[in-house]
Amino acid sequence: MVFTTPQFVVFFALFFGVYFALAGRPRKWWLLAGSYAFYGSWNAAFLLLILGSTLLDFWVGGALGRTEDAVRRKRLVTISVVANLGALGFFKYFDFFVESAAAGLAALGVEADLPTLRILLPVGISFYTFQTMSYTLDIYRRQIEPTESLLDFALYVAFFPQLVAGPIERASHLLPQIARVGRGLTADPTGLVLIAIGCFKKVVIADNVAPLVEATYSDPSGVYAPALWLGTYAFAVQIYCDFSGYSDIAIGLGRLLGLDIMTNFRSPYAAVGPSDFWRRWHISLSTWLRDYLYIPLGGNRGGWFFVRRNLLLTMLLGGLWHGAAWNFVLWGAYQGLLLIAFRPAFFARAAERLAAHPISRVASIVVRRLVFFHLVCIGWALFRAGSLADCGVIVGKLLSAEALQVGAWLEQVEASGEGAWLALMAGVMGGLVLLQNLWPTDTKRVTAALTRLPFGVVFSIVAILLYACMIFAPEQPPPFIYFQF
Repeated sequence: MVFTTPQFVVFFALFFGVYFALAGRPRKWWLLAGSYAFYGSWNAAFLLLILGSTLLDFWVGGALGRTEDAVRRKRLVTISVVANLGALGFFKYFDFFVESAAAGLAALGVEADLPTLRILLPVGISFYTFQTMSYTLDIYRRQIEPTESLLDFALYVAFFPQLVAGPIERASHLLPQIARVGRGLTADPTGLVLIAIGCFKKVVIADNVAPLVEATYSDPSGVYAPALWLGTYAFAVQIYCDFSGYSDIAIGLGRLLGLDIMTNFRSPYAAVGPSDFWRRWHISLSTWLRDYLYIPLGGNRGGWFFVRRNLLLTMLLGGLWHGAAWNFVLWGAYQGLLLIAFRPAFFARAAERLAAHPISRVASIVVRRLVFFHLVCIGWALFRAGSLADCGVIVGKLLSAEALQVGAWLEQVEASGEGAWLALMAGVMGGLVLLQNLWPTDTKRVTAALTRLPFGVVFSIVAILLYACMIFAPEQPPPFIYFQF
């Protein structure tokens, strides 16, 4: 069940109709039942997996809260980490590593017929695995106390708005709110506006630039380099509108339930460097990697080598988290190298000198954002590529002199009769990136602006956005990109 389908509209009406008719503890049970129904609509068998993860980590959390023995605490948290990562590794990476091993042996001249399982990937497993693991890790670190309510914890794990594609919530933020479901929480109607905005991003923008991305990346060796750049810009817009659109809908649904879900995006294409980018893009994942991987590895402590090792390992694993394919590993390595390359202090000193004069400060910000946006796009090319071979072809073309041969490509576009459509797509993409730079936004800022508007204006905005979704929706809309992760 996808947020932007008629099936979800029916689910939405039935679920909220009953939810608001209930009060107290029955409302909490109804929310859990709705969450399991939502998740089970993909594959009911995988409900056993999420139930198993819930029961295990609830038990581990409770046991950690009842013991002060250091050895036992380590054993308990190890059980949680190994079980969660074991399930994630089995379902998501087993075939990938087997196939990679077979390919490696074949390259050495050894033919090996290694068994693969062709396992169906449970939707959302990367998200709820990290969420449950953070719960036991935070208890182990004595940062939170375990909950005594299995119902509350089950809701924390299976909360349907953010279950299958995040944001990855922390127990310290979401669990106290869940404990109040049915008593003391008030629905926030601005959630409807966020839902409409998210649907517009996904259906009207992301789904309509998707054919341009697919046409470009299905055969990168057969397209002009300028066309490849346009397709890469299109993917930058598609993945942002697709993923941030999902997050907006999730946050909006949470607000209708009276719950506050964390902001996951903050104008990422206005970033001036990699650290700034990861404070703006998929914030729930980047902070998770920082708190549970980068800092435990040593973080900024240690010498020159160790800090850069920590950065590279964190981003390599962050890339692998996104999918069982080598292009994701390469993308993670690229992000790690960007963090390393931008780390030297002379960048900061140069920025401070430029900021001393108003004109140079503005020019510096514009140039830095423009340059880094293109570095991000090169990373997206690696992310979107279908194979390692395609990665080499795509990056080679993007950075070649052929990329400057715009005239020949425009002649081809004119002959194909697609010039007006491509110009429209380019305008939409450029406008969105420009808007992020002129008015950096996040969901809280948008909501604050909406609360100052008259009700009639807000209602009109919602109606227009949803009407546009109905008019411009493709016949076969693609699923959210991050469902595959």
